[in-house]
Amino acid sequence: MMRRRSIAQNQDLTIEAIQEHNILHVPPQALHGRRRSSVAFSLDSNNAHNSLRRNSLRAVQFSMALRKHSVAKTELPKPKVENTYKLGPDQWGKFRQHQVENVIKNVFEVHLKDSQYDSEKSGSLACELSAEIKTRVKALEFKRYRIVVNVILGQNKEQGVEVSSRCLWDANTDNFTSYSYHNSSIFATGMVYGVYFE
Repeated sequence: MMRRRSIAQNQDLTIEAIQEHNILHVPPQALHGRRRSSVAFSLDSNNAHNSLRRNSLRAVQFSMALRKHSVAKTELPKPKVENTYKLGPDQWGKFRQHQVENVIKNVFEVHLKDSQYDSEKSGSLACELSAEIKTRVKALEFKRYRIVVNVILGQNKEQGVEVSSRCLWDANTDNFTSYSYHNSSIFATGMVYGVYFE
């Protein structure tokens, strides 16, 4: 009895100790593989309250030991693709400005051909145009490129407007393109940045 009590008080209780001293009657299949959600205990003394307390302590210790055992045997999933250690795109995979410029031009001509400037709707229209341009540029499948799209809309009243941007990037891999469109009522400038993700 003294030996059982010292094992029950030990925090580093192992599965082997549980099996050796028969603290709990657990089927062998529960000790390997997945943990069961509950364990049934039998009351082995007349004092039910003390027996339940002992069994609940044993259940916690058994659960801790089982968790340690299952974590030790768990293997991490193997990666599906190994690293390529590529620092730049292939020659055919670079950001192609002329294709992206054609995408911007087509989107602007389809959506802005007969449209009139409306200050209340211009913000949402700019968001819709940039989302469609981004979707079409991603369809060109520039591998490992992050695409950033910026669309500026305004009312055409023969005023002068300058749009500029600055970026910090690698000139060998990263690039951008822009296209400007205007009709009698509205002007639009679209800029697409392709930044290579190493």
